[in-house]
Amino acid sequence: MTEMETVTEDSSSGDFLKAYARLRTVLDGMEITSLRYCLKDKDEAKRIARAEELEQALMPIIVKYQTSMGSGPGAGCPDGYFDCNGCCVPYPCP
Repeated sequence: MTEMETVTEDSSSGDFLKAYARLRTVLDGMEITSLRYCLKDKDEAKRIARAEELEQALMPIIVKYQTSMGSGPGAGCPDGYFDCNGCCVPYPCP
């Protein structure tokens, strides 16, 4: 079952689909903004510092919600996901 099939199956009204679309937009914006923020500077040391700054800001959010679902650091990840430095992701840690 795909992510969108799960979303559609779990929704009981069109309001959830709108909320889901807004959340996807926010997450996409966070991804693009984070990458642009890191890549903006040409200096490698500054890029690394910015990447670390973002990781420190985002990891508590990831840990909070993974923990609320019973996965994440120390709890393991759901089937089909890999623990990559505390993040459950659908690919092996690079």
